[in-house]
Amino acid sequence: MQKTLTRLLCVGALAASPALSHAFDGITDRAGDFLATFAGSASSLDLDVISATVLYDAGADMFKLTSTMSGAIGGTAGGFYVWGVNRGAGTAGFAANGVDGVRFDRVVILRPDGTGAIGAVNLAPGSVTISGNTISAVVSGSLLPSTGFGKLDYTWNLWPRDGAFAGFAAIADFAPDNSNFTSTPGVVPEPGTYALMFAGLAVVGWTARRSARSQAV
Repeated sequence: MQKTLTRLLCVGALAASPALSHAFDGITDRAGDFLATFAGSASSLDLDVISATVLYDAGADMFKLTSTMSGAIGGTAGGFYVWGVNRGAGTAGFAANGVDGVRFDRVVILRPDGTGAIGAVNLAPGSVTISGNTISAVVSGSLLPSTGFGKLDYTWNLWPRDGAFAGFAAIADFAPDNSNFTSTPGVVPEPGTYALMFAGLAVVGWTARRSARSQAV
């Protein structure tokens, strides 16, 4: 009972301080909450975050970043996804725009064409996967070395952007709105596992289509 009360008090203290607040797990985000400063279209549903999670597999030293949008990934021609991560030295990079709770010291960029990058380093082929409204990426922890926090204590925020615009006006949404959320422990398959899985699904689909054609003849 005392541990539960202590945890609740900690949550309350964090929530009372936007600059430090973060959720303890993956988050959900209200649909249609585009930033008033967003220069793009409210019809860019693929830039409207509905949910986001980050799993960390300590044994494999791998992160899995997953987010689901209101619309199918790729609906906005210039759209892409920026994950900000606070590894221990994060600063409020958007404080001048009134968003002082989003802290980061590195970003991971994911694109609808299935590519991604951290700084000048491209993510390995197969790292980024897309399924309908969901885009995920498997990222080696070696690409995100600590700047003070343990890797399970890294905190995150996701902000989709429309590349047709510049600066803060390109950002469609923050998830969470003005805070970060923490990583969750979990098992993360290697990117090659995903590639094999999708290859297997493609073979199954091809076999089913071929069988259907044969039966139609």
